[in-house]
Amino acid sequence: ENMRLIRHSMPDVGEREIREIARAVARHEVGYGGTVARFEERLARFHGTDHAVAVNSGSAALHLALLALGVGRGDRVIMPTYCCAAVMNAVRYTGADPRLVDIDPETFNIDPALARKAVTRRTRAIIVPHMFGLPADVKSLGRLGVPMIEDCSMSIGARIGQRTVGAFGDVAIMSFYATKVMTTGGGGALLPSTAAISRRVRDLVAYDNRDDYKVRYNYGMSMLNAAAGLSQLARLSSFLKRRREIAEHYYGSWESLPLKLPAGRGGGHIFYRYVIRTRGRADDLARRLELRGIESKRPVYRPLHRYFPALRDGFPAAAVVHREALSIPIYPAMSDSEVGNVINGLCEVCR
Repeated sequence: ENMRLIRHSMPDVGEREIREIARAVARHEVGYGGTVARFEERLARFHGTDHAVAVNSGSAALHLALLALGVGRGDRVIMPTYCCAAVMNAVRYTGADPRLVDIDPETFNIDPALARKAVTRRTRAIIVPHMFGLPADVKSLGRLGVPMIEDCSMSIGARIGQRTVGAFGDVAIMSFYATKVMTTGGGGALLPSTAAISRRVRDLVAYDNRDDYKVRYNYGMSMLNAAAGLSQLARLSSFLKRRREIAEHYYGSWESLPLKLPAGRGGGHIFYRYVIRTRGRADDLARRLELRGIESKRPVYRPLHRYFPALRDGFPAAAVVHREALSIPIYPAMSDSEVGNVINGLCEVCR
């Protein structure tokens, strides 16, 4: 059949981004400079913070955040096992040891009670991803007395009360990769909570023409990425509105199905991913959806503890979620008819 596959995720880029990038090219703005500063300023304003530093990837942002908090060899960094390997890579770049913690199976976020148990004298930071767009319990995690890095790569624009995520940690980081909430192609950013952390981050990135020498990093964002970012940021609230709209259609249509629908309905969730849980194996459901032209995915390819034979057990929530969780297409570029096809497709395979 020539059925067009409904992709699992897709960036929403078009005329507006092309115009901004063309304008930057016409002004020969292809290195580092003014457009990046403008993007940083608008990013900080959107988040109600005073500082933002744009860089070339989410991994670079996380590496810099850890270094700016003084994390180094032999230190411990707490993080959830149920998240992307890039998070663990950044901890390893610093020479520190990741201390993996299980999640709350309802929210998919790090479990604060287990995080508390993981704190030792060697703990120098905790990384808190707001998974799939649902804010983590930063109030409880903030009471651990450990510097907190909020990972907002999947949650830009999600709110806790009146404030956006990213305003609660010592520093927040985000990724603007192709399929993220907003994209600059490649790219990322940090939101440092203080001028001192911001200065440390900028010092680590400004590697050229310096009077002193220390290891610094070629992590700056280019003006072309920032030009795309300015356009995406201007469209961000419409992106979030569309995500919530699609999520509401899903909730309304699937309440009677034998599935567990995502927590966080009507709250600060932005539905970067719409993650359902099946009663059986998610892989089986994914195969049946694919036959109906709907691409779905495991929301996390593999819990991190599974890469280490010695840690195979001890993470029961992540193990269950990994077996049962499936990410269903939800993104602003989806048409109404695609949303309808996804709704009907899931209803059919569940009957």
